[in-house]
Amino acid sequence: MFTYFIAGVPKCQDFGHAKLVAEKLRLSLPSFSYKIIVKTEEEYQDWMNKFCLEQKWKINKNPLVWKRVPNSNGSCHLIGGINEFFDHLIEYYNVDTRLNKRIKKQIALDNEERMRFMLTEQKPVHRALARRVCITGAAYPSTCYLVSELLQLKQLQTEGGGGINISLHHKDSNNYGDLIRIKNEICDAEFNVRGCSVVTVVNSIEEGLLNCDLFIVIGSMKRQSLLSFYFDLRREENEDQYIWTNRNFTAMKSLASILNRHCPERCKVLLMGMDLLCFNLSVLAENAEKVYLYNFVGVTGHHGMVTLPTISQATSIPISDLHCPPVWGFDGSAAAQYVDFKHVIYHCGRSATDLDKPDNYDCEDAATVVHNYSADRNKHKYLQSVLLQSESLLMGDNGEHNVVNTSIESSANVVCHLCSLPEIRVAVRMISEWFKNDSRTTISAAVFSDGTFGLPFGMFISQPVCMENGEWKPNFDFPSPDETIINSILSKVTEIAFDYNLGKRFNITYPRREMGIELYDE
Repeated sequence: MFTYFIAGVPKCQDFGHAKLVAEKLRLSLPSFSYKIIVKTEEEYQDWMNKFCLEQKWKINKNPLVWKRVPNSNGSCHLIGGINEFFDHLIEYYNVDTRLNKRIKKQIALDNEERMRFMLTEQKPVHRALARRVCITGAAYPSTCYLVSELLQLKQLQTEGGGGINISLHHKDSNNYGDLIRIKNEICDAEFNVRGCSVVTVVNSIEEGLLNCDLFIVIGSMKRQSLLSFYFDLRREENEDQYIWTNRNFTAMKSLASILNRHCPERCKVLLMGMDLLCFNLSVLAENAEKVYLYNFVGVTGHHGMVTLPTISQATSIPISDLHCPPVWGFDGSAAAQYVDFKHVIYHCGRSATDLDKPDNYDCEDAATVVHNYSADRNKHKYLQSVLLQSESLLMGDNGEHNVVNTSIESSANVVCHLCSLPEIRVAVRMISEWFKNDSRTTISAAVFSDGTFGLPFGMFISQPVCMENGEWKPNFDFPSPDETIINSILSKVTEIAFDYNLGKRFNITYPRREMGIELYDE
C-alpha cells in the first residue's frame, strides 16, 4: 500500500486538478491514501530543486507527484507531473480524470484564497475519552435521578471535555423497558447537550465493564433462570435469615468472578440499596482478588441523613446547622447500623466575618457529611450536651442503646422510590469527593476496616471515613462511639466471618492503626 504525495502551488490549475482527483479517489476507495504539500510560488522552485537533488531525480514540474510506503523510511518512487500521475491512476484504478477548463480555473482561484489555511500545519485534535460509568440493577425512576445527577457532576468529568458515558444494565429482562425510559428521559433533559449517546443499555455486566471507571451495583436484581447468578437481594416474606444470607453470598461470589475477569484495574466499585451491604462488600472483597481493596465502597451515610429531621425537632436546632450523624456497624443482616447521635456536629458561635455566609458555608452539603470536628472548635460543637435533654433519642426503656431503624417501607412504588433519594444524594456526594481526590470532609461509608476504632480487621464496616490519596479510609481522628456499640459490632461480625470463612484473604500481618480518639467536651 502506497501513500501518494502531491506537491505544488495552490494557484496552479494542474495542482488543484490533481488534488481534486485524489480527494475523489479517497472518498470512493477507503484504502487510497494521499498527502498534500503546499508551497508559495516564490519558494516552490528552491524547495523542489533541493528535494529532487536529495532523491537524485531530474525533473521540474508543478505539481510534483511521487509515492512511498507509509510509516516507512524507504525511498520515494517518482511518478512525475500531472500527466504521468493521471496515466498512473488510469492504469491502476481505471478512473476518468478529465475536467472542464472553467472548473479547473475556479478550483485554482479557490485554492489561492485558502492559501493561508493550506500553509498552516493541521494537527489532529485529540479529545479526552469520556468517563465511563456502569450501573447494574438500575430501577426506574430512582436510577433516573442518579443518572441525571452523575451526568452533571463536574468532578466526574474528564479533563479536556470528554464528558461522561453511562451504561445501564439489569439482569431481569422485564426491566428493560425501565432502562429505555431512563435513556429517553435523559435524551430530552435540558442539561444534556450530547444527545442520546450519553446513555446506553447493555445486555451484560461484561459489556458494561469495558473501559469502565465507576461500577455501581444497586440491590434490585432478580433471578430469571437457573443460569442467572443475580437474583433479588432483598429478603422475601417469611424467608429464613440463613437462606437469605446464603443467596446474597452466592450472588456476590458470582459477581466477584466476573470482576476478576473483566474489571479494569482503575475501576471503582460502589454498592448501594442493599440490606446486607457490609456482608456483600466483604464477600466481594474476599473473592474479587483482581480488584484493588480500597476500590470497594458502600453507601451508608443516608441512614444518618434521614434522622436529621428527628434530631432537629428534638433539639430545636435547624437542620441547616446540623451535620449528618456518624453511622457505625456491619450494615445489614442481624447486625444493624447504629446512628451516633452524640457525635453529631452543629454550628455555634459564628464570627462577624461569617455572618454574610450561609449556615453550611464550610461544607458543600452539610446534610450528607460528618464534618471534621477538629477543624475549628470555636464554630462547631458536639450535640451530646444538647442530647442530655433528649435522651429518648438514644436510650430505650431498658436503658440500652437503640438501633435506629431508618428503613421506610410502603406498598406504593412512588413512595419507595422517594425513600431512596437520600441514598442517591449521599452516593453522588461520595462519588464527587472520590474523583476529586482532594477531599478533607468526613463521610460515613462502608469501607475495609484496618482496625481503627477497635473494629474487626479485614471486614467491611460502616464508619466515619475520609479521603487519603484518592481512597476512602477510616478517619482515625474521629471519636469512636460508646464501647457497647463497638462490642456489639465485634460479636456479630465475628460470628458472620466465622460462618462464611471471611477475612482469610487479609489474614496477614498488617500494621493496624491505634484508636485516635480526641474527645472534646463542652
